[in-house]
Order: sequence, then structure tokens, then C-alpha cells
Amino acid sequence: MHLTLEKVSIRRDNFSLLASGTFYQGVHLLTGKVGSGKSTLGEILCRVIEPADGRMTYDGIRTSVLSMQFPEYHITTTTVVEEILSWKRDPDQVLETAGLQGRGCDDLLTLSRGELKRIHLACMLLGKYDLMVLDEPFAGLDEEARYWISSHLSQNRDGITIIISHDITTLPSINHLWEMQEGILSEIGNIPGALRHWKNPPPLIRFLLKNDPELSGLSWQDLVEAACRIRG
Repeated sequence: MHLTLEKVSIRRDNFSLLASGTFYQGVHLLTGKVGSGKSTLGEILCRVIEPADGRMTYDGIRTSVLSMQFPEYHITTTTVVEEILSWKRDPDQVLETAGLQGRGCDDLLTLSRGELKRIHLACMLLGKYDLMVLDEPFAGLDEEARYWISSHLSQNRDGITIIISHDITTLPSINHLWEMQEGILSEIGNIPGALRHWKNPPPLIRFLLKNDPELSGLSWQDLVEAACRIRG
């Protein structure tokens, strides 16, 4: 199973995007500055928008799903239970997973953004997809919800999972690292080797790489272990 991009491009006013590379099974992290084109690429990968040029090959990928950063973009019904049923999920299971038992009859517009995101992600992650693209999945969530999502994503090795995120404090175990720079997709490589070739790592990762040569991954456990080694 893989997804291959060959000179995929799109233009919007003063913005242009160019992407080539192959996403294989496993968990991928796509990083980059705000406005670099990460979200646009995510929409292209899930065929929400069509590129202007280039070729995309979906080998063995039959189902895909995109989680956009703001959960209100996904609302299609009025109440919590109706939204869950629109995903063809069991309401009790989703509500328990999201930590919102007894809220099934609530109007979706009365939920906080964090609560709405927990419902959306629970519906998504309780399904099975060949390709999952999650745009800033940890934004707006409390610590407990972040770790549940991270744990679930770490276990999803059968398909292709692409995480678009600035938040590197609660990541699952990442297999492959990518970066968007001014609309151009760059493949950095497999973890852990790619960490040493990351041109623009977040400050925390830059610090850990400088002070701990044994840093072997980007999961929460990897970061904690590196910090402990540095502190001695």
C-alpha cells in the first residue's frame, strides 16, 4: 500500500505548491511554518481539492478520511447522537471514548470546540481507513484526550497515517518525517536517522538533538527519556 505524488502542483493567487514523494504504510509527520501549504496538501491527498497538474497514484488505498483543524467544519447534523450516527458508529462507544457520556442529546452548537473535536476524532479513529490525514489533531484538546489519540495512532500501522502538526509534545511513534517549505514538499526520511537532517526542527527538538545524541524518536516517551538523560 502506498500513495505516490509526481510533481503535483496547485496555484492560488500568490501561493503555489509542488509535491513529489511516496507515502508508505506507517505514521508520517508533516511539519512546516504556518502558510507553507501543509493543510492544502492534506486536502489534495484526500481528494478534497484537485491539483492543477501532476499525477497521484493510490496503490491499495480504498478508503480515506481527512480531519481538518477546526471540528465545526465537519458538522452535518444538529445533535451529538445524530452526528455520531452519521458516521455509522455506536453512540455509547463514541461518547465513552470521547469522555462525554450522557451528552448524546446535546445540541452540537452548545459544545466547546474541544468537546466537538473529541466527538469528531472518536468517530474517525473508531473506524478503519487505508489513508488518514489529520490536520493539527491535538489543538484544543486536554492532556488526557491528546494521549488517547496519540496511543491510538501509534497502534494504526496497517494503513497510512499523515499527521500535520506543530505540537510535538504528544506525538505517537513516528516512522517518517516530511517538511513543507514555501509550498515545496521535502522528504526528510525515516526516524530516527532523519532527525539529524531536519533543517527546521521545533526549539525543543533542536535542544534535545544538541544535548542528547541518543534521541531516537518523537513520541512523548522518547522526549521524556531524552530529557532525563540530559538531566542525568
